[in-house]
Amino acid sequence: MKHDVVGVGTVVVDHLVLLSQHPEQDAKTNIISDAYQIGGPVPTAQVLLSRFGKACAFIGSWGDDQYGPLIERNLAAENLNLEASRMLAGTRSGYAQVWIDEQAGTRTIACYRPQSCLQPDELDLKLIQQARAIHLDGWPEETCFAAAKVARQAGVKVCLDAGSLKPGMEQLIPYLNVMNCPRRFLTEYLQTDDIHTGGKALLEQGPELVTITDGTQGAWLFTKEVCLHCAALPVLSLDTTGAGDVFSGALIYGILEAWPLDRTLKFACITAALKCERLGNRDALPKLAEIEAVLQTRDLPLSRWD
Repeated sequence: MKHDVVGVGTVVVDHLVLLSQHPEQDAKTNIISDAYQIGGPVPTAQVLLSRFGKACAFIGSWGDDQYGPLIERNLAAENLNLEASRMLAGTRSGYAQVWIDEQAGTRTIACYRPQSCLQPDELDLKLIQQARAIHLDGWPEETCFAAAKVARQAGVKVCLDAGSLKPGMEQLIPYLNVMNCPRRFLTEYLQTDDIHTGGKALLEQGPELVTITDGTQGAWLFTKEVCLHCAALPVLSLDTTGAGDVFSGALIYGILEAWPLDRTLKFACITAALKCERLGNRDALPKLAEIEAVLQTRDLPLSRWD
């Protein structure tokens, strides 16, 4: 079976802990509620794409600890093809504890990556070569790089969600067609906070399309021909966990649908904003009809530089 999107990246169990507000250091506070979910930039984006009707496969790994079966069941229930993924015996799954400040609408994360991961020689090359696009998060470094090379040689679109600077990023970026990153990545990677300077610099390194997200300040989209800025949709934010992952998934959806760039950027901004109104990254994912309704009824300011 050919897939619309094959994902290669990290999968973790998120333990969401909702607090009225963060405690000060060396203090205590009451937990309002807590829940477990499956996270990671690539799996979250793929679940969104799967719910939007795209055929998705995930290439990743988890341990045989208490979290491994939860990861496998959850991703399979979301119709992700896991034939190329592996449970690695004797290893620990990735885990993240997410403290959500209900009052501020922000989150703080402490995590560890999976203890072991798939190696380049364990990739399902045919699965990658037959996809319309692959989606990466840059980790594990060698495996993502190998997947990107195979995809480009096969004419498959290569997308990266660079949530943070990882080793080998400068080697990976020239193989990308699409790159999404938060504004802080510009400082980490390019030592600049200027959006226009950073966007153009990333384009020069290889990608055809670059998006830069900046929370309540909206998002920018760069190609060699145009720069777009879309304002953020005003929402009452409860939880920003996974907002960037959701933005990336929505961006890929618009690209696969061959939409105009302005519609694609607006769609991604709206999708991420609606997610922030709810807790988590599963029940919080907006439906396609909900996003389309906002697109039709809300006029998000869009700026353009040619």
